[in-house]
Amino acid sequence: MKKIILMTLALVAFVFTACEKESLGVSKITTYPTIELKGDVAMTILVGETYTEPGFTALEGDKDITSSAVVEGTVDGNTPGVYVISYTATNSDGFSYTARRYVGVITPAAAAMDISGQYQRNAGAFGIATVTKTKYPGLYINNNPGGIVIKTEADNINVYMFHTEKTVVSVPSQDSKVGEFACINGTYDDSGEKPKYSWVCINSGYGTALRIFIKL
Repeated sequence: MKKIILMTLALVAFVFTACEKESLGVSKITTYPTIELKGDVAMTILVGETYTEPGFTALEGDKDITSSAVVEGTVDGNTPGVYVISYTATNSDGFSYTARRYVGVITPAAAAMDISGQYQRNAGAFGIATVTKTKYPGLYINNNPGGIVIKTEADNINVYMFHTEKTVVSVPSQDSKVGEFACINGTYDDSGEKPKYSWVCINSGYGTALRIFIKL
């Protein structure tokens, strides 16, 4: 009986020791960096204006690491287009996080236009895209840049859409609910019976066909 008790105690001691040693190999907890942009994530200025950086705050938990963050990208206020500024913070364990701000440089002709409304794709699924204007001239939210059939609000993608010149629209590469999303080679045409725009979507779930949308 004593031998059984001693063997049981020895086994328990062995298991405890083994677990304790194994726990020593567990990686330490890391606090991932975060970035909070001051001002708006997307904004516009008119051609000829100077972009003023609103600023940002980078944190590692409660520790302010803004001074060590890396900012990349510039805005040419004299050239229409969409400029992306990236902010990258890295914590003490080498893990990094990047946030992006989108700045559109808009021509007066584009700024004077309001292209908001509903547009239907002329082929494929014949989905309807709703283009909603924001407080910034030339900046819109497009809920369906690919022109798929929207059945519920949950199907909305909602990306930033810029109208930088009278005949130019685009969606800069950005995070979306379906992954990284962009629209290139975008044009806007209001010379016909109905305004329309077209572009090519860049996303793994979409093909490379030119998509044309006609205003309802």
